[in-house]
Amino acid sequence: MKKLFLLLLLSLPLKLSAQFWLTREEKYFFVATGLDLRNAVFGGTVNPASYDGTFSGGYRNGGFGVIATYENFTGIRYESFGVCPAWVIRPGKMLIPVADLSLSFIKRPWKVYPSLAANGIIEYHFDRFFIYLRGEYRWRTDYDFFQASVYGGIAVKFGFP
Repeated sequence: MKKLFLLLLLSLPLKLSAQFWLTREEKYFFVATGLDLRNAVFGGTVNPASYDGTFSGGYRNGGFGVIATYENFTGIRYESFGVCPAWVIRPGKMLIPVADLSLSFIKRPWKVYPSLAANGIIEYHFDRFFIYLRGEYRWRTDYDFFQASVYGGIAVKFGFP
């Protein structure tokens, strides 16, 4: 009897910590804004340190999501916009890894180019918002090379009742 009581007592923190890592929403819309941290701190391959902003909106339903993105970098006259199918690795948790594939276009003053990127995202969820850190590896078809970037930002969730 004492061993059973001890076992139940020891399993209680595991149960409480598992509930701590769970969130309520697995199906929601969100809007987000962020910036390219690498460009803001170190600069890029063709520019000094400057602001490169991102705006996005999306929908999540359990392990799948879709994100529409827009990026504006006025310092080098660069814009991109696209759609990203996303795979949520641990839906319903507070710390969520996400992988997505960005199917996008790069708009330069002289032409519009198709582009492709692979993204790895780590999100930390609160009740109605989350913060994120996103690593991106993009095929820059406007210059024909691959570029790595790191973005950070915040998103607001709009859940279902």
